[in-house]
Amino acid sequence: MPFMDGFKLEPLPKKWHEETVAWRETYFPEMPEVLDAGNWARFYPEVPVPQVTTVFAKPDAFTGFASKVVGATRATADLSGRVWKAEELDDNRFQTALKIIRAQASTELGSIQQHRMVYERLDSGSLAGLDKEIVEGIHRTQPEGQTLESISFSKKRVCVEELRHHYQMAGVLTLDKGWDEPRWGRHWATEIMEELFSMKPGEHVLDAFNIEFKSLLDTSTFLALIDRVGKYQLEMQHHFLYGPMALSMPYMRWLEESYHLAAGEKLLKAIAVSAILDGGNYGIDEVQRTVNMWYPRGLEMFGSELGGAAVKGLFKTLGNDEAQRIYIDEVAGKVRDINLAVVGAKLGLGREDARRALARIESGERMDGLGSEDLVRVPHRRFFRIRGLAEYGDYALPGAGFAGVGYVYLPYDVNGELLTENGKPIERERYIEYLRTVLPERYMVSRHFRFVKDEFLFDAKWGDPAPAKKW
Repeated sequence: MPFMDGFKLEPLPKKWHEETVAWRETYFPEMPEVLDAGNWARFYPEVPVPQVTTVFAKPDAFTGFASKVVGATRATADLSGRVWKAEELDDNRFQTALKIIRAQASTELGSIQQHRMVYERLDSGSLAGLDKEIVEGIHRTQPEGQTLESISFSKKRVCVEELRHHYQMAGVLTLDKGWDEPRWGRHWATEIMEELFSMKPGEHVLDAFNIEFKSLLDTSTFLALIDRVGKYQLEMQHHFLYGPMALSMPYMRWLEESYHLAAGEKLLKAIAVSAILDGGNYGIDEVQRTVNMWYPRGLEMFGSELGGAAVKGLFKTLGNDEAQRIYIDEVAGKVRDINLAVVGAKLGLGREDARRALARIESGERMDGLGSEDLVRVPHRRFFRIRGLAEYGDYALPGAGFAGVGYVYLPYDVNGELLTENGKPIERERYIEYLRTVLPERYMVSRHFRFVKDEFLFDAKWGDPAPAKKW
């Protein structure tokens, strides 16, 4: 059976299609050029031109996809217990479903706003500084590798697929009129759709989508780390109680998100190899700082590690902490692949020999000038976190009534160690001085870091964390 026979396409209601086109003309006017058959075939001759519409899996095809997702059980692929009309969801489940759909829809539009920050510069030929060094470095170290034009087109393909993801979430909300029937005196689908179209960069639901892209390092690391969280969410939501949402997942996860991950990993690995071979005027430290910046935001996209029990088995296959731990292991493997490429390129070794050399370097040995400082590391999950963790009970905020605070209030370093002075956590100003040594300078002057300082680090309403009482 041809692959697409397992799916059905449905157009958005006319009003919301027109609203989406108006948004797209502002933030992604290049899309018609990307979808031109001739242009598309130049870069992806084996891939059909995408159709920007909703794509729902047919029930028979859904079963095969759902049985393969992370945390799948027999119930994940069984559609007999789903709710198919929004009006049949009780109030709590209606609100939970809306919250998840809204957050996912926001990420799709936010991602497009971020990616264009880089591809506009690629197209205009205005690359300078670090970006120019990265591109030239990739070209020098990979003679038959990516051209500048193909890197830009790759970013635009991602944007096309993100916009189609928006169509998917918009379809879930608007094709079933039950989402807009008055409940508590509000028309939820209309309100959410209008809110989504009004969101500007910096106003999205999840923090990761409020950070500006300043370089190709940002876009590649984002795809490799943040889109990887998206993969987990899409897989877990095959178990979604509301049936049309579950049927939305297979095409997004297995056909589109996979490309985003591969595009990010490939470019990030090329950047790291370029750095170690002196392909540009910067080193592996810049790659490490960028990983340090994005990774904490990826962890927080799973939600608090203490949460998720209410949605497990109803809207997702796993709780927050369970899914995050699998993600951490997967990221560690991807970073190890980057290090294997670095070692292989620097020492001129094949993969198996590079694997043995990497083990020796990780143990502290130097090989032909290559040491552990030349490797990329995954930061500890405590580092630069805003939300709390399950293992967080040593400190508490005044008057909280419970042990534990978000780690942004406590100065944990990239290794997960608390930075102290005279037995107490260092002052917040000192912590910012430390962050300047491990995060990119472009981030330290960004809107998002100002938000972190104003709303968390230096917001007096939180008080100062103190050692928690032992009960």
